[in-house]
Amino acid sequence: MDFLKSAGDRIVRIFKYPDPYNWGYPVFFGSVGFGISFLLLKLLFSGAFPFSSSSLIGCSVIVLIIILFSFVVPSAMIAEKGGLYITGRYTGIGVLILSFLSGAPLYLLKASFHNLGLAIWLRAGGSVVFPAVFYHFDGVSWQILILEILIDTVIPAFGFCLFFFGAIWQGFNEDNKRWAFVFIPLLFGLYSFNFIDIGAILVIGCWLCTVRNHTENIYGPMLALIGSRLTGIVIGSIVGELDLTKVRVYSDIPTTIYFSSIPALVVAIILLAFFRKTLGEFHFTYSADIYGDERQPDVKDGSKAGGFFSGVNVPLILGIIICIVLWIVLFKGIRI
Repeated sequence: MDFLKSAGDRIVRIFKYPDPYNWGYPVFFGSVGFGISFLLLKLLFSGAFPFSSSSLIGCSVIVLIIILFSFVVPSAMIAEKGGLYITGRYTGIGVLILSFLSGAPLYLLKASFHNLGLAIWLRAGGSVVFPAVFYHFDGVSWQILILEILIDTVIPAFGFCLFFFGAIWQGFNEDNKRWAFVFIPLLFGLYSFNFIDIGAILVIGCWLCTVRNHTENIYGPMLALIGSRLTGIVIGSIVGELDLTKVRVYSDIPTTIYFSSIPALVVAIILLAFFRKTLGEFHFTYSADIYGDERQPDVKDGSKAGGFFSGVNVPLILGIIICIVLWIVLFKGIRI
């Protein structure tokens, strides 16, 4: 009995809320949430619904369940347990407007990486690997467009930013904040379950870290993602993303994508450099008083994070293992 009690105490110590706070906790519960969502959705789409999982309505159900269990619930648990102010603090409308406008080059970058990455992958002999969540819909109306924006952008953007740039971001204090620019994009890519766009997702994750650092809240990255989606609506006919449902082999890809994607990529890099400089100036102006001294806000990022390494982080390792299993399932073609 003493052995069982000792083993039980050990398990509780491993999986309890970490002190000091670290990012193993959200990674583990986010992965468990994804696993639960996958099993639940497999059950629901086995005959409970009269529509397919790749329809717009089916995708809506999938997105809502995944965002709720994988990102929102873990973030709420972290905020309640640790008393963390994970949404950040308001630093003015100027940086939020700039964050939204930075969505334009972000779309150019994503579309370029998507098209070029797909072309390179297919030319190398690979086959199309669909993301874990996707939909195909040919109808066009303003009601459908609003639903599409809500499902593929607004709701995921809220969940992503609350989790990655709220809960996980707070696991890094000021001394090790630079590591957030490494680990958060990697985790962003790990949880994307989107192989074709993995390059773009890693770069987008880095940019969103920059926006989060300069705005000091989750609303900046969220507005950047929304701005990217709206840019795609406006200029999608000029620089559009190839539809995975209509491409099978390399010969299906029109050569014109190179004439639009490569210049768009160059323009995106130039514009992101401009927005990075401008956001940095806004942040410096807000963070300094009239004498040029740095202000000390009452609520500071990572103020409750001691260190993000605390021995062998078992929850982190298990969370990554769960994600790897889901990636293997994705490559085998098993979907919801």
